[in-house]
Amino acid sequence: MAYFPFCFELKGKRGVIIGGGRIALEKVNVLSQFDANLCVIAPEILPEISDNSSIKCIKREFIPKDANEADYCIAATDNRSLNEKIFEICRKKKVPINVVDNKDLCDFIFPSVIRRGDLVAGITSSGASPQVAVKLRKELERIIPENIEEILDYLNGIRGYVKEKITDQSLRHKVLKQAGDECLRLGRGLTDGELEDLIESM
Repeated sequence: MAYFPFCFELKGKRGVIIGGGRIALEKVNVLSQFDANLCVIAPEILPEISDNSSIKCIKREFIPKDANEADYCIAATDNRSLNEKIFEICRKKKVPINVVDNKDLCDFIFPSVIRRGDLVAGITSSGASPQVAVKLRKELERIIPENIEEILDYLNGIRGYVKEKITDQSLRHKVLKQAGDECLRLGRGLTDGELEDLIESM
């Protein structure tokens, strides 16, 4: 079954990661890129996690109430029975849960992520082959312009101006689409003159 790629704002959302090893570190590194509010719970936690002042670390075993205030949980322990227990607890509490390396015990899965400023893309094989998703992510990274952040900043910056100049929503959509196409073709933002010419041509 294919997974739909919802994009959520993680800032301010409490994510609880159970497990303090390498797999937990991988999840911490990905989620930290998105200002996630993370709490890691495990008897032993890698220094790469515990030394990060932005991560709350609790050095003990997981207990059911740990899921009470979680917006989502990730079970990243090497104990299969514990992961299954965490899954059952989260399901009862209606907390979305990801059990690492067990697609059948996941409400959500992790895609292979590309992030360039505000540009975010996630590629997933829905658990069939994470290796293929990683390979395709690398191919996509190769074709994304290095200055995509500057291009996106420019396009975001002209939206208000274009809205003032063009009241017709359909025409405005065409102008912004064409501006995006031109920016990608040129590898830069448009000059004032180029933007005006584009608006006039519509």
